Amino acid sequence: MSIDWDALANKAAQQTDQEFHDELAKLTSLNTTEIDNFISESSISNANAVKVLKEINDATRSNNQKATAIASIDSGVGFLVSLVGKVV
Repeated sequence: MSIDWDALANKAAQQTDQEFHDELAKLTSLNTTEIDNFISESSISNANAVKVLKEINDATRSNNQKATAIASIDSGVGFLVSLVGKVV
């Protein structure tokens, strides 16, 4: 299943936080409580969280390109660190 990240970002801008977190939980193996914690720990907006996830998912970019792009997203690095903390 291909995810349309731009459509998800647009939808996130129109949704409540809970609706957005529910949507992310459906797309990942995380539950809504974990999503809530990641968002609040990193102080990232819903739209910026989608931008980070989109960068992570972009198979056409190198790790360096992804890191540079994520570093330019407001609170992107904190959000990414929270995600990595869950995986590691």
